[in-house]
Amino acid sequence: MKFRVASSIVMAGVACAAALVTASPAQAATRTCQGDQWKYDACFDGSNDAFYISDYVADGRRAVIKWNAYDGSGRSGECHDANGAMNGAVKCDYDFREGNGNYVAFQGMTRDGANGRDEDISFMVIGYITPR
Repeated sequence: MKFRVASSIVMAGVACAAALVTASPAQAATRTCQGDQWKYDACFDGSNDAFYISDYVADGRRAVIKWNAYDGSGRSGECHDANGAMNGAVKCDYDFREGNGNYVAFQGMTRDGANGRDEDISFMVIGYITPR
């Protein structure tokens, strides 16, 4: 009898914990990240239309995000962290068109100067633009 009561209490606790951990779609994370974990992080936050780039290596190179918007605008651009390594992320704010299925494709890389050769290139990543 004691075993049944104890197991019922444990199962009720597990059910409550699962309910607290499960996120609804409105609470789902909107940040998508990619990068070379030893050199940089490149992220897009769809809830505020911003890219974040962090440089992790003091090697004289900058961390860069190249992006293309697939929201009907045809826009593309770059976001640079050129202010040194290990001093926090640079935020590049944009205003993308919201709509069902709108997204940005982006990839991170390092570069020697603003127009140097791209190196340490990440895979292309998709970040969805979320309505506010």
